[in-house]
Amino acid sequence: MKRALLALCTLAFAAAPVLAGPVYLPGAINETDGAYVRATELWVTNPDTAIQGFVVRYIAATANGTVRTAGDETGPYYIAPGETKRYTNLVPAGFRGMLELDGAPLLQFSGTLTVRNQNGTKVAEADIPVLDQRALFVAGSSVALQGWERAGSTVTTNLGIVNLSHSVASCSVTVRQKDGLLVVQNVPITLQPLTSVQFDDALAILGISNAAEGGRSQVACNQGFFTYLSTYNDQTGEVEFIEAAKTLAGSTLTEPVGTAPGPEPGPGLNFTLPGEFHVSSFNSPQLAHNFDVPGTQTFRRLIVDFDVVKGTNGAGNGNFNYVFYEMFVVKKGSSWANDLLFFSGFKEPTGKLWNETNAGGFWDPDHGHFGLQATGNCRFPTGARFHLHAVYDTIAGRLSIELSQNGQTQCEIGSNIGIEEIVTSRIFFQTGGVLQEGPEGWTPGWRYSNLVLQLR
Repeated sequence: MKRALLALCTLAFAAAPVLAGPVYLPGAINETDGAYVRATELWVTNPDTAIQGFVVRYIAATANGTVRTAGDETGPYYIAPGETKRYTNLVPAGFRGMLELDGAPLLQFSGTLTVRNQNGTKVAEADIPVLDQRALFVAGSSVALQGWERAGSTVTTNLGIVNLSHSVASCSVTVRQKDGLLVVQNVPITLQPLTSVQFDDALAILGISNAAEGGRSQVACNQGFFTYLSTYNDQTGEVEFIEAAKTLAGSTLTEPVGTAPGPEPGPGLNFTLPGEFHVSSFNSPQLAHNFDVPGTQTFRRLIVDFDVVKGTNGAGNGNFNYVFYEMFVVKKGSSWANDLLFFSGFKEPTGKLWNETNAGGFWDPDHGHFGLQATGNCRFPTGARFHLHAVYDTIAGRLSIELSQNGQTQCEIGSNIGIEEIVTSRIFFQTGGVLQEGPEGWTPGWRYSNLVLQLR
């Protein structure tokens, strides 16, 4: 194989002075399952005016891809000038892992996950991205994968994680069902250098026999990584390859300016309190701040971000069997009974992150609480810094609150909401809690910094 690679290098150097680095095709399989054969296939185009070629290296799942062994390469494969080829048998039968593609830098690669029946007729196909450094997620980031489902053993979901660094990667996975119900949280997974792993029928591994389409996962790693889902239907042969969800947070695109039919929300607004803006104490337990909106405007989303360090759990009202420590409040007006968007904090001793909202008139006077609630277990130790990200989305009809640490989600809660738009001339924002007649307690030493509040 060294002679084949030398021949390829000689050919490529004749057309280009420098070879580019390799690229990788994840989810490489060639397996027979009942009536179908599922195999990863490769399209290659040579746009050059000279013949070009490439070599394929096979990196088996969970293997250390930095260890090079004899026989793990095939090729070189040559592509004529201007030619496009489809390789249907690059992946040997029974193999699973990923392919390393190395060769002429001008070659263009794309992958497919193809399903054929026993006669060789193609019945389904899904695109698979070929990975270079631009496709990787940044180390420490948390990536959402949507579309988990399981219908008995007929429709199943597989989770794949790829480590393209040359060192061990430590990853974690959190899985939730469609309604937000937590299945598992921060399950640790260790990957060898330059390798991949695919967990077949991952929901069955977690003890879930049936799950409606729409479940989701969060995957984070301490190295640059790639992650994906694939779903199989054993009855029809249908297959899907699902990549990560996109968020508005990282977008620098702009919307076109023009006249659209019907009423439109007002322009977006950002309000900030940079640096450390509040340290809750007995002398200054709460910080209340009003952000004035020019005129009265209509918005569809409110997004709140800040960093918080938990202090101590102060005194609470002894008439209750729990204490509620208020973390933050957001209102779109002055009314607690009709304008409250977020009323969020922690219930002790249960350690639950708790939120109540009543915008839209969801106050329940008979029980003395707000009608729409969300709660979930959360690890929030004293002295640790967390980032809070909260979204009130009238388009989706949901609110969500996420606490993360070092880019990894620690807990997340959500609930339905009661209004279809946010009409306001002022946003009220408050942090910290005080001892009151109800179950609320003091929050001494809780520290808040780097507030960004967005209206969109």
